[in-house]
Order: sequence, then structure tokens, then C-alpha cells
Amino acid sequence: MIYIVGVGPGSEDYLTLKAIKTVKNADIIAGSKRLLNLFDIADSSKFVLTVNLKEELKELLDKKENYSNIVILSSGDPCFSGLLKTALNYVDKKDIEVISGISSIQIAASKIKISWEDYTILTLHGKEENRENLLNLIKNNKKVIFLPSNVKKDIKYLLDNGVNPNKKIWICESLTYPNEKIIYDSFDNILNGKNDISYFSVCIVD
Repeated sequence: MIYIVGVGPGSEDYLTLKAIKTVKNADIIAGSKRLLNLFDIADSSKFVLTVNLKEELKELLDKKENYSNIVILSSGDPCFSGLLKTALNYVDKKDIEVISGISSIQIAASKIKISWEDYTILTLHGKEENRENLLNLIKNNKKVIFLPSNVKKDIKYLLDNGVNPNKKIWICESLTYPNEKIIYDSFDNILNGKNDISYFSVCIVD
């Protein structure tokens, strides 16, 4: 069996017991070094995924008959901007079990204390074409939560296409990590600020 295991936003405090048990019983565990380090795993059981993730996953899943249980670690929840979609390119649904994880969107909502059922949710991770959808939502004063491709580039696109530069945005960066940061400021100030903003962010526009 192949398990796609959501490991939450990053801190081990947000691992589920189901995730821990599933990893413990696996023959091989695939994931980035950052995710693998959340668990006590023997080096012989690790399969490190890098920037060549798609090719590496295919390589592993082509050899799935060699293992009884394969775990693929996915940050957040595998079913939203996670690795389920990628894995389904290489194996049939019937061979997969998904272990849900806590998403960064849930954490962001809890930090800001909003009811996220009132928001439209988008990801720009590998989907820069969604910028146009994001633009239309914001220009129509819809509440939006989005995972950015590159925060400053995304904001520049919005401003270049007529969004009010004084409109405010929440940026929740590196959630649950020691360097967690939450910013509430105008699009213009964020774009022109000196500090870089991590890819690992959740953006919220009211």
C-alpha cells in the first residue's frame, strides 16, 4: 500500500497520531529532508525528495512491488497543493490511502481568528495562471485565502492590474516554525518593503 501522509504545516506539534503510526510501520518513507526530520527514521528507510520531485517519485513508485508499505510525506494536507495529485500520475487510486494533515490555511485562520468558510481558497503553487482568478476575486471585493507563488511578484501583478495599492493583506509566514511571522499591511508597503517573504506563506485578503 502507498500512503500519502499529511504532516501539517511544519512543527512536529501538529503531527497527527495517525501520521506517526503510519510512518512507524512503513518500509520506506519518501519526503524532503525538512519533512523526514520530523520523524525518527533509520537512514536505510529514507528516500529523499529534492527539486526533481516528480522524477524521483516516479522512480520510487515504479518499484512499488519491492515494498509492502510506502509512505510519501506531504506538507500540510496532501489533498490541497500537496503530493496526492502528483502521485496519482503514477499509481491508481485503489493503491493509495491518504492520511489527512493539518493545513497551513487552517493554522493561518486560527492565528488571525477568522472563519475560513467565508473565503475563497486558491493556490498559486505551480499555478501562476490562477493569478487572474485571484485578481478578479479581489477586484470584486471577495474574501480570499491564497498560497502564493512569490508574494512580491503576485502583489506586483495585482497592482499592475488595477488593485488599490492601499488594500490590506495578511501574510502569515513560516507558520508553526520558530521564525513564524504575521504581517498586516498594505499591498504597496509589502511590495516595496526591503525584506524577502518566504514561499512558505499564507496570504489573506478581506
